[in-house]
This record gives sequence, structure tokens and C-alpha cells, in this order.
Amino acid sequence: MKTVRFKAGETILTEGEDGDSAYLLVSGAVKVTVGTNRVAVLNAGEVFGEMSLLDPGPRSATVTATTDVECTVTTYDEFIVSLQDRPEQAIIFMRTLVRRLRQTNELLNRLDPRKRGLRGLLSDLQQSMSLEALDLKDEEAVRPYYAW
Repeated sequence: MKTVRFKAGETILTEGEDGDSAYLLVSGAVKVTVGTNRVAVLNAGEVFGEMSLLDPGPRSATVTATTDVECTVTTYDEFIVSLQDRPEQAIIFMRTLVRRLRQTNELLNRLDPRKRGLRGLLSDLQQSMSLEALDLKDEEAVRPYYAW
């Protein structure tokens, strides 16, 4: 493990680039974005890049320093060794990964079309009432629209 520092505004990780390391924020704050959407702000004591410790590959988000930042970096190889030598540190990274997986599951549940709320319901109703959605050969379906 090594310590790295970034200035405010510097990009630490870029979505899509290959990665094999995770970062523990020692001080400072970072923002996490996916595409153009900010998904999180992380502060000292939090971890990012943790998926690469279990499955090195493309980064799922961009991480940018919002203040001057100091991090401890752990590579995939160091993590594998730490599973035996320092299991308590490995557990910190795994807990973060599991917590974020749970948050993603909750987000996906909220995106369920059956749970879209009033706005989704009104949108569905509007679509179902559009003339294009009508089967004009079905007299029962059309009658309410020309009964006035």
C-alpha cells in the first residue's frame, strides 16, 4: 500500500478505464459520477474503486477530488495477500462493496415500473389515452372519445 495525494479538481479514476486498485480516503472529499450524474460524495474514512479488488477491469464511475485529498491505495495483488495477513483491512473493503450493492438493489427496486409513483401513473394514463394507442376497430374502446 502507498499514500497518494490529489489536488482539488483532479480526476482520480475515470469511468471505463481499466483498474486494479482501490482507495481509502485518509483526508479530503471526492465526488463520484456515472456518466453526467453525480451519484455520491465521499469523505475521509470511505473507500472507492473497491470493485477492482475483487474483479479488476473497467471502472464503473469517475472519481474527482473536490478538495485536496490524501488516499491509501491498495492494489488487487496487495488485497489478495491482505486477506490472509490483514483480514480486518480486507473486511473494510468488502463491507463497502456489500453496502453499495445493497444501495444499488434498493435503487433498482425504486425504479420498478410498478412503483413509479403518481408521475409514472399519469404518464401511463396519458399514453393509454392517446389516439395512437387506440384500436379504432374496437368500438367499445373508441366510444368514450367521441361520445361528447
